[in-house]
Amino acid sequence: MLEVITHKNDWDRTVKHFGEIDFYHSFDYHKANIKDDETAVLLSYTSNGVSIAFPLVIRPINDSGYFDVTSVYGYVGPLVTKMDGWMDTLSEWHQQLVLFFEKNRIVSAFSSMNPFISEQNSLLAGFGDIENLGRIVYLDLEKPDDHLKEYSKTTLRYVKRNQQLFDIQEGKTKRDAKKFIEIYYQSMDRIHAEPNYYFKLPYFMDLVQNENFDARFVFAVSKDSKEVASGAFIVATQNRIIQYHLSGTSDKYRHLSPIRTVIDHVRRQGASNGHHYFNLGGGVGSKNDSLYEFKASFSQNSAPFQVWKFIADREAYDRFCKRYSPEPNPGKPNYFPKYRSNLK
Repeated sequence: MLEVITHKNDWDRTVKHFGEIDFYHSFDYHKANIKDDETAVLLSYTSNGVSIAFPLVIRPINDSGYFDVTSVYGYVGPLVTKMDGWMDTLSEWHQQLVLFFEKNRIVSAFSSMNPFISEQNSLLAGFGDIENLGRIVYLDLEKPDDHLKEYSKTTLRYVKRNQQLFDIQEGKTKRDAKKFIEIYYQSMDRIHAEPNYYFKLPYFMDLVQNENFDARFVFAVSKDSKEVASGAFIVATQNRIIQYHLSGTSDKYRHLSPIRTVIDHVRRQGASNGHHYFNLGGGVGSKNDSLYEFKASFSQNSAPFQVWKFIADREAYDRFCKRYSPEPNPGKPNYFPKYRSNLK
């Protein structure tokens, strides 16, 4: 049976049932990220003691009366409780998803996947396509003795030197959020980021006040000037996964790379607190670029970043691709769904 969950209490209760979750699966994170014309749903399936939950976002395709589904920004994908014979339920689960898509006039489905949640590939294999977009870098916090050995010479030099230049401060207040936004926006301006990356104050406050995960700001503060040099918005879930969700550095201190000090602090703290992984993420657009190389200077551990794509209504999909003829984009040759690349 497939249940469509849209209310917070039911959503939270369902997600807590699973042993492996990330804050990206939470109701409150979805609420903070969806637009006014979008609806967040948790598709909960139960059969013979096996439970599967898949958070998705339903969005209209203009005023056509058709919809597609996507995932929120981050690492999402389905959750499953594993037990003997659980894979025998997959065919029925897939059928239930198809029926849901048909009933709700959903043309296509897209979701990012979470490399730290097991069995996502098994759940979606053969049901649509799974594509590797690139790799993400993470630190294995269960092996703290290996961390400094994996730091590059450059990162190790910055970390040691910056101990004399910066103090670490943490916070969850509105004042902390405003401090972070200031340097985060500077970083977004430098890379000419899209408008949707300029998150507002309520976005941060909703997350730091959440009781289902630990979201906080971590700052590197100049010992001399007391100015905030760099900061990261860190989110930890279930004493298991720490996500390096967002970060920023002041233009004034960029040459000192104070964000390395922040990452090193979170790494040490996470290992002490018994977390398993600290995910630094990948490059811009999942590319193996300078940002990826920076993150790789902390760890040799990496994992594939994958996405799932499914066309539920091929006839409607092709029709929308003709109506909204996709614009060529060499940087994103596999953009999905294609009609979204030119949808106004």
